[in-house]
Amino acid sequence: MRALARGLLADLVAGARLALFLPVRRLAFRVGLAELLALFVVSALVQIGADALRFGADATFSWYGLGNEVFSGGLLLLTSAVLALVNRDRALATAIPTIVLASFPILQLANSVSWTRFDVPAGVAVVVDTALLVWIVAVLVRSVHVALEYRRVHRPYRAVAGGLLLAWPIFFAPVFGPVEPWFTPGELDAADSRYPSAASEPVLAVQATLLDDALSSLEDGRAGVADLYFVGVAGDATEDAFRDDVEAAQRVMDERWGTAARSVVLVNNPRTLVAAPIATLTNLRDSLDEIGAAMDPDEDVAMVYVSTRGHPDAALEMRMPPLELVPITPALLRGAFDDAGIRYRIVVVSACHAGAFVDELADDDTAVIVASASDRGSSGCDRGSVATAFGEAFFQRGMAKAAGLAEAFDLARANVEERERSGNFGAPTSPRMHVGAGIAARVGELGRRSGAAQIEARRRGAPVG
Repeated sequence: MRALARGLLADLVAGARLALFLPVRRLAFRVGLAELLALFVVSALVQIGADALRFGADATFSWYGLGNEVFSGGLLLLTSAVLALVNRDRALATAIPTIVLASFPILQLANSVSWTRFDVPAGVAVVVDTALLVWIVAVLVRSVHVALEYRRVHRPYRAVAGGLLLAWPIFFAPVFGPVEPWFTPGELDAADSRYPSAASEPVLAVQATLLDDALSSLEDGRAGVADLYFVGVAGDATEDAFRDDVEAAQRVMDERWGTAARSVVLVNNPRTLVAAPIATLTNLRDSLDEIGAAMDPDEDVAMVYVSTRGHPDAALEMRMPPLELVPITPALLRGAFDDAGIRYRIVVVSACHAGAFVDELADDDTAVIVASASDRGSSGCDRGSVATAFGEAFFQRGMAKAAGLAEAFDLARANVEERERSGNFGAPTSPRMHVGAGIAARVGELGRRSGAAQIEARRRGAPVG
């Protein structure tokens, strides 16, 4: 046992030197089945610690992380065996995984840092993530290079090819299955004593007036002016990201697009149960009915933004435990618009599998913008996400600057694609957009007016809004 401990320590020290690009030779590593098994255990323990730090004190341990360790470990062993066969050196089958696992603890800890928690700008976070990815690939290449120390012929080329082969699961493994962490945020339930229950009498009493107060404050549309109304829907109470997305979107729309006094948000979140109306199909229908009565259907526009979890059947989850809420489908949303008599519509959905909303809602008077195709997920749907990538990109980077929907969508799509290329998110989410000719003319007028208002506000030194 002491010999194994000494060998394991020697491997970890040599691996750290390799990862930090300090001088190291293959002889510094103790290669054997016992050491390899011990390194797999160390790798799992380090990942458990990294996930615990990433998800915080309220996280719940999940045995699904073991499946991820087995899957990634199996790919490492399989790829190493292939390299051993190609290089005609059976010893590489154990030497390569030993060296890789010994060098990875530092990389695992670095990869666990969520830069958005430190208010790091998204552009900087993308650069850091890209640098980390390059670091990982470089360590894999160097691992093969060290393992091939005794094979001098074409050693650099063999090392690069072998390192890239080892790196392929980083880019393609998520396509074949979800990457499950060892820890996930604890699920909300009615027994969470930190917040009132959504089904408690005090909350129900307050909720009865919150929506009425919000809707009664909406201003009527102005004759001869194309006004924009905004409804934000944060559907899933188990993640703060959806609430944050909707509230940030409302600020952008109020300040940049003039929806102040013409916007309302429906939020499923335990922290806002006595401050904001909850997100339900009924409350959404009531909101659209009130907007339909206040607006001029021939010139005004209504935008609905939904940020939540999506399902392959195109249902958008409305979740506020312990309440049992009806998911929102494309047909239900279309019916709500139709019943309210709203002609010009903008629908934005930041959720997984949202492509069906484009297919079913698109027409000349409707714009539909979604974060993902029908068969794709979307960043921010996984547990522990700090924000949905598309929601942030479309509103805070697109609508905050652009003069129209198409320009905002192009900015958002470029931002999301860049994050996907650098962040190992698996298959691309493929955001989609449809803008009908009728709604395009309405939005163009809104964009020209909001842009002129911003220029005038800056000229006067006044705040924009």
